[in-house]
Amino acid sequence: VERAADPAQRAVAIAELREGIERTRHLVERLLQLARVGPDAAPPGQGQDEVDLAVLVRDCVSRFSARAEADGVDLGATSQAAPRIHGDAHQLGILLDNLVDNALRQVPRGGRIDVAALRVGDSPALCVTDNGPGIPAPERGRVFDRFYRGQGAVGYGSGLGLAIVRAVAQRHGAQVTLEDAPGGGLKVSVTFPAG
Repeated sequence: VERAADPAQRAVAIAELREGIERTRHLVERLLQLARVGPDAAPPGQGQDEVDLAVLVRDCVSRFSARAEADGVDLGATSQAAPRIHGDAHQLGILLDNLVDNALRQVPRGGRIDVAALRVGDSPALCVTDNGPGIPAPERGRVFDRFYRGQGAVGYGSGLGLAIVRAVAQRHGAQVTLEDAPGGGLKVSVTFPAG
């Protein structure tokens, strides 16, 4: 900014500075989230909440609706049978936020993201389905590694989102699966123990 010779150069430099600050803020936020849920974190509290997954889904979609609209993405919420689990509502919100944030980074303008709370057999589950580029099957094991970004990843990101998702899921005894979405894209399911 200091070296900018004219207002146009200064505007470009300020825009680049803001983008760099946003990337740094995003990375620090993800590192803090990972530290709070990682293996060295304090164990979950004894008094866990009863969490209504349908409310969790609606709240998440509400938080991301303005960004989705600005990006030209159809973001919607559905729920079936109003599943509830015992867990840490804050951590589960972080899990779902990371899944939706990742989907919004990958889905092109005009795309679609569906966020659902449902039952898979007797097990409560969260599911985020998008019609983006998906993740190739050979990479699906690696995307949970810290700082790993897949070959087709677009936009900036820290490579920590899915590591956080897996850590929160493990603390809740849940299983995370990645599969092809019907019609193309990615379907991420977080399935909790039957209860």
